Amino acid sequence: MNKYLLILLFYLLGTQLIAQSSCERNLNEARADYSNGNLYAIPGKLANCLEEGFNKTEKIDALRLLTLTYININQQEKARNTFIKLLNLKTDFQVQENVDPSELYSLYRKIDTDVKYFIGVTFGFNYNTIFVHKYRNTNPNPIEPDHTAKYKTGIIPSPQVGIQFLYPLTKNWIVGAEAQYQNQRFNYSEKNTYLIGENTENFNDNYTDIEYDATNNGLNLIINMRYMKDFYEWKPFIEVGTVGRYNLSYNVIRYESDYFPTVEDEVIDEKIDISSKRANFNVAVSANLGTMRKVGENYVEIKFGVSNYFINHLNPEGRETAYTEPLLKGMSILNDDITNLVYKLSFTFNIPFFNFQ
Repeated sequence: MNKYLLILLFYLLGTQLIAQSSCERNLNEARADYSNGNLYAIPGKLANCLEEGFNKTEKIDALRLLTLTYININQQEKARNTFIKLLNLKTDFQVQENVDPSELYSLYRKIDTDVKYFIGVTFGFNYNTIFVHKYRNTNPNPIEPDHTAKYKTGIIPSPQVGIQFLYPLTKNWIVGAEAQYQNQRFNYSEKNTYLIGENTENFNDNYTDIEYDATNNGLNLIINMRYMKDFYEWKPFIEVGTVGRYNLSYNVIRYESDYFPTVEDEVIDEKIDISSKRANFNVAVSANLGTMRKVGENYVEIKFGVSNYFINHLNPEGRETAYTEPLLKGMSILNDDITNLVYKLSFTFNIPFFNFQ
């Protein structure tokens, strides 16, 4: 059985090599015919191999030669249809003035070669910067400490992934939409100074009471207006837009407390869901700066941007109370009134789509 399969494999391989050799010979003969002015012989020599036999490079050369042939034998409609087949095969095919034949350049100028839209897959990272509008006391104990709260971005940037759609309005103005999953996070720490009664032995200076990481997963719908300069290989741009965000979840992770009046050391490793006191929706304005770079027939995009969110992270219920229920014997989770500024770096692989006609 294996013997017959091996014979069949060699037979098919040999047939393909013979076909390729024959088509390569036909293409060379067609080139010679064009040079010698034997134009009417060219279509017949290329027809079968255009269906099957040429590799992509040979097929592009054959379609270009056939287009020129049809132009010179005054079959303009066939020339146009053949050239459109070439453009669909290689969407970034270029015809240069004063380099390529003038009749081919004239035809190229009559065909719509503008990009109709881009579809891209995007991924990147973000840093979440917190702005506190109203601090709240996290200590459920009636003894009021002097405390210092600090928000900072995580050491590791948070991920984001999405799908991008770009629609050119003109050569320079492009409207874009992006559906994006984005994780935002920050670290919170609090230090307190306690003076209980008149007993100075109970005084603790810069005593760290609570620290945790807060993480927020959400879906963003982003609408942008982009101004882009088209240098073919490079397409630098600036854009501004709006962001509508639906928050899927809020969680506290790596919670640690050494609030000495009630607990020596409290560590909770599992996630703590704090979604009930958080707003479901948020909105932002955004600005980005970047460029698209041609890679083959597609474009890779890199951009840096910032989004400023306006809605307080707390919902009305969360703003009615200063803190959540205390965790075990320790401190409670912070419920400050905050908004955030998110810095983003993203990379996108864009595929252009055309309607050559």
